[in-house]
Amino acid sequence: MGCLVSLFRAGATLILGVVIFIGFLSYLAINNFSDKLLSADFYTNTLAAEDTYNRIYDEVLLDDELIDRTREFLGDIEIVSQQEMVSLLRQIMPPDYIHSEVEGAIGRTIDWVNEDVEELNLYVDLAAPIANVKTVMFNYMDGRIDDLTVEAPGISGCSPVAAANLAATFVVRFQQIANGVVPESVPFLKSIDATCRPIIFELAFNDLIAGAGLNAATTESLRAGKGELRTPFAAGDTLEVLKVSARLLAEPLMDDAIARVREDLDSGDRFDLIHQIAKWDTDTTEEQIRSDLNEGRGWISKVNKFGDMASLIMVIGGAAAMGLIFFPSLGGMLRWPGITLFITGGFFFVLGKIVEAEVPNRLVDVVETSADKVSGVPPSVIDLGGDVLMSFGAQLTDGLVGPSLTLLTVGIILFGASFFAVLFSKFIPVVK
Repeated sequence: MGCLVSLFRAGATLILGVVIFIGFLSYLAINNFSDKLLSADFYTNTLAAEDTYNRIYDEVLLDDELIDRTREFLGDIEIVSQQEMVSLLRQIMPPDYIHSEVEGAIGRTIDWVNEDVEELNLYVDLAAPIANVKTVMFNYMDGRIDDLTVEAPGISGCSPVAAANLAATFVVRFQQIANGVVPESVPFLKSIDATCRPIIFELAFNDLIAGAGLNAATTESLRAGKGELRTPFAAGDTLEVLKVSARLLAEPLMDDAIARVREDLDSGDRFDLIHQIAKWDTDTTEEQIRSDLNEGRGWISKVNKFGDMASLIMVIGGAAAMGLIFFPSLGGMLRWPGITLFITGGFFFVLGKIVEAEVPNRLVDVVETSADKVSGVPPSVIDLGGDVLMSFGAQLTDGLVGPSLTLLTVGIILFGASFFAVLFSKFIPVVK
């Protein structure tokens, strides 16, 4: 009979030890992965800590592989310096706007993970920034025009040759504007005789239409705005002439640049990240990416349904049941649960330390390795993504050690107390 009891206790202890191990594993998984992954603060705080929003302007959009796209986003207007480029980008697409769009994407993702919606919509809406482009860029050009040099026209009369030469000078200036370049200088119209200005204007306008090589859209815009341009020219308002010409000549250039930007957007001017990843990685499709994501969501859902309370019940209940197996021996009731908790806590404590040290770096390696296999991913995007993932990994794993150390400590206390069971048993009549 004693042999059967010993075998029963050994088998039950082994089974309950597995229950405690699995329960604690699920508890760590829920509290350190599932709960964090379903918290919007987890993502927003990490992005803020990595200075993500400023780095989008200062690094990503100025990346050598993205600079052409950035110029298109700025309407293909020539920008003097990178500092001005960053300033314009912040005006067109303010940091608060990016912040709200990212938070919106995070919220939609969490709703999808929680199975509140069926399809994951991971996008950034660029409709408002695109609508801002012309206003911001025309203001920029106006500011540049206000600062340019107004020089003497170099004519004293209005001879046909002098008028033609000055008209040619204005044609060059208008061509520059049509190409998105603000001239450095312009002849001062006010110093030209008022009767000569309309003549020069007609010569310049006709030459611009006939021989400047403007595209159809720009030519049509110029024809439609001829009267609007003639008024300040005839009045001798030099800077206003250039500002009006910027609207007529540079707007088609901006329209063309914006159209190229929209090639990477959907019909609602939204940048769909999943679609873009599939475009970068020729070895996969958007459908495959979504299928993989849905599979991951399924695992998260299973873990959530299990619940952290059920996990704690498995750990605490398993330890209590193990103690009862050795009733009425108080020493056994304390020793074996203590050993089990000590081993379980110690295992996950060591594992947590290893994971804390390795996972963030491994995530960065995964990003870099994946990027090497995918064409078209800019280095700045890889660097930023690696830094953000490293931070995510560090936060996901930093909750393993604390609970494990607590469990390990409880195990040590119970194991140590088992050696003093004889003292405690004097005060507890039902045990020995």
